Parts: sequence; C-alpha cells; structure tokens
Amino acid sequence: MSERRLIVVDWGTTSFRARLIEADGTIVDEITSGRGMRDLERSAFAAYCAERTAAWRDETPPPPIYMAGMVGAPQGWTPAPQPPLPLGPADLARLVVPADGLADAWIVPGARFEAPDGTVDVMRGEEVQIFGALALTSREDAVLCLPGTHSKWARARGGRLESFTTFMTGEVYQVMLDHSILAKTAEAGAPFDEAAFTAGLEASAASVSLLHTLFLTRSLTLWDRLEARTSASFLSGVLIGEEVRAARGVVEAGDGPVLVVAGEALRRPYDIALGHVGLSHAFVPAMDASLHGIRALIGA
Repeated sequence: MSERRLIVVDWGTTSFRARLIEADGTIVDEITSGRGMRDLERSAFAAYCAERTAAWRDETPPPPIYMAGMVGAPQGWTPAPQPPLPLGPADLARLVVPADGLADAWIVPGARFEAPDGTVDVMRGEEVQIFGALALTSREDAVLCLPGTHSKWARARGGRLESFTTFMTGEVYQVMLDHSILAKTAEAGAPFDEAAFTAGLEASAASVSLLHTLFLTRSLTLWDRLEARTSASFLSGVLIGEEVRAARGVVEAGDGPVLVVAGEALRRPYDIALGHVGLSHAFVPAMDASLHGIRALIGA
C-alpha cells in the first residue's frame, strides 16, 4: 500500500463523489455531490475533475486519483477494459488506465460476465464496491446486492468475483415516472411511503406479469385505491419486488447474509423487500465500499 494520500472518485452517469484519504484509509475530506457524466462533454472531464479536486492536490507530489464507474465507459473520459470473470483485485490493478489530460489520474476497469448460454452482462464501478464490501465485512464468499439505476446481484468466492446479474430497476422506475402514462397521476417527488411500497411488493409477488402490475400503479390511483402522493412508492415496490423475486434463486443455503451495498436512500426499501422474501442481509455503505475497494486494489 502506498504511503501517500489518495483521492478516490466514484463517477457515474448522474453523480460525482470523491474522498481524500490518508494511506491508512482515514477520511480527510469528501465531496458528496457533483456533475455526472451525462452533464458534461467528454472534452470537459479532465478540467472538471481537476477543478473539483484542486484543493486536495496542492502538495508535492499531489495525491493520485483513482476513479471507478461510468467514467471508464466508451462514452466516458477514457475507455477502460471490461475483463471477463472470475476476477480479483490484483487482476483489476494490472489493467488500470491513465486518464487523458490529468497527471497521476487512473481509471479502474469494469468487468463482464459471460454466461454459459452465451449472454453477456457488464458492470462499471460495482466491481470496486464488491471488493470493498468483502474487505469491510472480512468475508471472501458472499452474495451481494448493489441497488441503483442498474442493480447488480453478484456472487464472490475466495475473494474473487465469479458472476453477476443486472436488473434495470432504477432506470425503469425513472422512465416510467418521467415518460409513461404514470406521469399523469404519480407525484414523483413525494416522500417514501412504506405502506404503499409494501403494497407494491405484495402486488408484484401475486402477479404473473410485470407489465400488468406496472399498470396497476395508474388504475389503482384513478379509482382511489392508491393516492397520487404514494403511487411512486407503490411503483418502487413493484419493481424492487420483481428484482428481488428474480434474484432470490441465486442465494443458497449457507451463503450467510446478503451484503446490500447501497446509499442511505435505498437502504430502507431494500431492507423491507429482502425481509419480505425472508432473506437475511447486512448493509454496507456504498461510498465506504468504493473507498475500501480502491485500497484493496492498490494494495493487491
């Protein structure tokens, strides 16, 4: 492990988060929000990152920057590879790429899973969080759930990532609220409603068709079975319920608690959803997982 300070950046499609840490992992300072990849032109990435981290790099030599997430996608700053599974931290460490236009800034590779049936699944950023979650919980074997725009359910054995499945849960939720008929009746910015969310979970569990259950979000609102201010929570329950129901089959006896790697906003919904299907689980803060994943990679 380097004795220098490090800057760890989680830069995705919609967000920029960063932490300045000591070599021992102590957090010195952090940036909790910023512009995501979709809000910037490719030519602006280097300048934006330099500006956001300038106060932290005013020393000689400046702390290196390690970035994970969509920053390494083809439409991101500098393309980083997506090597096939299985992978461990050392495999990723060998494949980091320099970020164009900024000294001592590096982008961590993603990962891809090629299933026996020939299908391919991909991730960027979650692989770092997976290794960080394993380090934080002192586990080498685990099933992990990483909620988000594209939720991931992954399996690790012997400290290596073996397989994963992606669910477009968060993206479908946003598309339905912004661009479907549901936008006519749902209050998208309303606070989370646990009762409506649980009703969505139950509707998902009872339905044979997600397409039908999605429409219930509208019809129940039209006929006063569901309030406009709670319909977004109902929709969230339908979609997260579908995700958890589909992913539950990957959890085997003896796996131990599912590690849920998420931000606080998604902690309660997934706590309810996993409890609804009887899955024991433990919460790992997503930013902490990113930080410890980078440290595991650098020290590999």
